[in-house]
Amino acid sequence: MTSTPQRPGGRSARVREAVLAATAAELSERGFAAITIEDIAARSGVHKTTIYRRWSTLSQLVADAAVEVSATTVPIPDTGSIESDLREMARSIVALVTSESGGALVAALFSDAVRTPEVARLKREFYSARYELADIVVRRAVERGEISEKVSAADLLAAVAAPIYYRLLVADLPVDQSVADRAAAGALAAAHAGALDQTE
Repeated sequence: MTSTPQRPGGRSARVREAVLAATAAELSERGFAAITIEDIAARSGVHKTTIYRRWSTLSQLVADAAVEVSATTVPIPDTGSIESDLREMARSIVALVTSESGGALVAALFSDAVRTPEVARLKREFYSARYELADIVVRRAVERGEISEKVSAADLLAAVAAPIYYRLLVADLPVDQSVADRAAAGALAAAHAGALDQTE
């Protein structure tokens, strides 16, 4: 079972969905440096003044699209055990980074961030939101007595994601479900060993 953010209904939801989908598509095709509000407006069929009323800057819009893609592709797992929760998280991360929109998002957050301060900030906001979601998984596991209350949610998520991103971005190796499962198992072992405990 997974949980995803609830969105408002009606025209407002349709406008939001159209704009965020257009943003993800533009990002996939052009990269962050080349996209504009005007292009997103044309692609979504939503007037640019409407977009500016909802998102005052392009970076805010891209950040919202990033969180939307991640929330859709990497929902909060609630399987009843930390072992399977982490495995689902890892598999969802693999699904995100190997999808067209998710792959473009990762490329923007990591490649363009080196030379674009605005994208660097987007990356921080994106992963800050993911850490908050990981905290929910950790709290549930602590309540079930599966892991210590000292375990850092941020470090646990990093332990799950790091092997996946290393293979993808550094080693240029394929990532798949088996990579996800090994990453989840390694992260859980580290948590049980106390290696991910919060420091004072």
